[in-house]
Amino acid sequence: MPKVTPDLFEVLHDPQAEAVLARLYRAALKQGRTVMLHLLPKAFQLLGKGIDWKTEDEAFYDDKYIPIHPAQGSFLYMQARALNAKNILEFGTSYGISTIYLAKAAQENSGSSPEQVRGKVITTEYLPHKAAAARRNLEAAGLFDYVDIWEGDARETLKNLDTELDLVLLDGWPDLVFPIFKLIEPHLKPGAVIAVDDVEGFKPSMQDYLDYVRNPTNGYISTTIHPKKGLEFTVKIRP
Repeated sequence: MPKVTPDLFEVLHDPQAEAVLARLYRAALKQGRTVMLHLLPKAFQLLGKGIDWKTEDEAFYDDKYIPIHPAQGSFLYMQARALNAKNILEFGTSYGISTIYLAKAAQENSGSSPEQVRGKVITTEYLPHKAAAARRNLEAAGLFDYVDIWEGDARETLKNLDTELDLVLLDGWPDLVFPIFKLIEPHLKPGAVIAVDDVEGFKPSMQDYLDYVRNPTNGYISTTIHPKKGLEFTVKIRP
């Protein structure tokens, strides 16, 4: 994504949300060189078999956006619309870029009358300042009413989950993908979709997840797709 242009977000047909996305992606692009320099010592791993990420001292990322690609956002928005997904979960809010795509789908999938089910995104963020910024960004996009931000360690906060899920985006620390997945697995509806970002650059950290969902005896079908960037696309095919 060399530059931010309006056509990146036109699938949303929402000038307010699109303007916020454009602002956030421009801010993320300004951090691009710094992030690349930080990862330079691991470039051969990143471009080869992938980095075996270990979540430990990662203060460098405390102010980094690290967003999904706009093509991934558009794909997830359209997938949520196709599923008529009303219960959506995201692991890794950051500044709320991917959350905007999901919340827009939740808004449009909501019923127009009071007795109809309202769409909702539950999203998790460990860092308080990022959670606060995400709230502001979602409010600016006009979508905060369709989002619950659960602040804290997702391995703890998601123990309180009591909602059947239609769609899930796992985009937090790579080595936590499988533990978080196993935590939410009992809440997945048959037909639910799970999308995992960074599956190629950090594949060794997610090999446990990939081995599990690519084994059809576990009740899933899964493969890597490429809306500009690798995304593991998993479907729950049976209880």
